[in-house]
Amino acid sequence: MELELKTTKVFSKNYKALQDDNIRFIVNQGGSRSSKTYSLCQLFIVYALQNPNKVISITRKTFPALRATVMRDFFEVMRQLEIYNPQYHNKTENIYTFPNGSIVEFFSTDDEQKLRGRKRDICWMNEANEINREEFVQLNMRTEGNIFCDFNPSDTEHWLYDLIDRPDAIKIHSTYKDNPFLSKTLVKEIEELIKTDEDYYNIYALGIPSKSKHTIYNHQKYFTFRPEKITDTILGLDFGYVDETALIRCDFVENEVYVEELLYESYLTTPEIIDRLKSIFEIEKLPYSTLIVCDYARPEIIEDLRRNGFNCANAIKNIKEGIDAVKSKQFFVHDDSVNIKKELSNYKWKMKGDTLLDDPIDKFNHAADAFRYAILYHKRNNSDAGGVEFISFSF
Repeated sequence: MELELKTTKVFSKNYKALQDDNIRFIVNQGGSRSSKTYSLCQLFIVYALQNPNKVISITRKTFPALRATVMRDFFEVMRQLEIYNPQYHNKTENIYTFPNGSIVEFFSTDDEQKLRGRKRDICWMNEANEINREEFVQLNMRTEGNIFCDFNPSDTEHWLYDLIDRPDAIKIHSTYKDNPFLSKTLVKEIEELIKTDEDYYNIYALGIPSKSKHTIYNHQKYFTFRPEKITDTILGLDFGYVDETALIRCDFVENEVYVEELLYESYLTTPEIIDRLKSIFEIEKLPYSTLIVCDYARPEIIEDLRRNGFNCANAIKNIKEGIDAVKSKQFFVHDDSVNIKKELSNYKWKMKGDTLLDDPIDKFNHAADAFRYAILYHKRNNSDAGGVEFISFSF
């Protein structure tokens, strides 16, 4: 069998690194549209065809994100090469078996059984900055050969940077300029990020970390286990479709709030949102009386949720007041809430020249809007008069 591939330099660099016995960790750091994902899909198809009876694991933090990105690209490449055979594709187990016995399996790291499952020859961690250190350790222990990682450097501190410094690791840096197949329209969009925000441009165009000087939230700390004495639990729900629908749990303990993402997914219909919420409430053991503070831009969805027994209230959509409410709390984020972390790194104030405006950029704010709804609602409905007493006197 002979395949003819149209590849970029990113493919060539990764293929060369794979042949080097001194390299175990191959880390692809870069900007958007640099061909990282597509090139690695091509690489593992070639590897599977050239090496019989190998196991290749492709993983990401959540399965919906994996399915919408890497899985789609992987099978698109297979079809373009005219080698995809539906008989070899086990869609229930998300495994594709090549005629020579090599398999490619897809799973998420939030699937504990798969994470701690069988060994593999090659592992690819897509969007590896979403994966925590413990999940990396589990995958690393069960991988015989190379581990590939790819990420956009939206975080300035991460275990990935330690990994890159190891003597058995190589960093392959790429940007949109390494992808000759991009249209002029996409190139222009990426290059014009500099007009929107220098940090976005550094991260998503140049593929380098950028420590923002004007992120909105800078006071967050992280937690692993929920506090024992929770006094109130409110959920915030921000609707999307192409953008993500975000459901965020907010647990309140005096002046502390602990936030945790329960749902962060695109392309959900109303029935799918209802099904997701029913499943989440069952897993979290939440009573249906638990308050969900919702984005009232979609009143028809709110009404459907109410008809299904959920306790919904309209959000107070005063953005500045909501941000101030969040900032007034000791703010803790669950360590596994990767999408909240990503938004916190990128949710920033608008700039006019060198002047910071009192208005957020309308990006990276789906989870941020959801927890803002819940926290502001809680503050509005749990405020007191600050100890002031009003006494009437008769004359």
